[in-house]
Amino acid sequence: MTMTGPPRVAWAPPLDPSTSGGLPIDQAEALAAALWDECPHCAAAAMWEAYAATLPPELAVSQVVTGVQSVSYGSARPGGQFGLAIGRAEWHRSMCGGLGSVPLRAGTPRRARTAWC
Repeated sequence: MTMTGPPRVAWAPPLDPSTSGGLPIDQAEALAAALWDECPHCAAAAMWEAYAATLPPELAVSQVVTGVQSVSYGSARPGGQFGLAIGRAEWHRSMCGGLGSVPLRAGTPRRARTAWC
């Protein structure tokens, strides 16, 4: 199985050997072979997560300095390439449709039994 043709390549993260530092193509092919037929979005999410695991996390920190005090705060979301890769993986996961609610059954409630009844 090769990583050719849309949407596999279009949905994949940067792939190595064509992009230095990208997800190794043999790893991408293995993920695609295992998951693509079941759910292409889950396969793409797994590829983006594997790519993100190879990247160092970059904190998005901002600093505000006023004459007397300074405040530093970070984003709730990681920044840089790591944050972008995780965001892309989360988007694909949201398209998997794996979350659903348990069907509720309506019925008449049973009366609690007690020892004296």
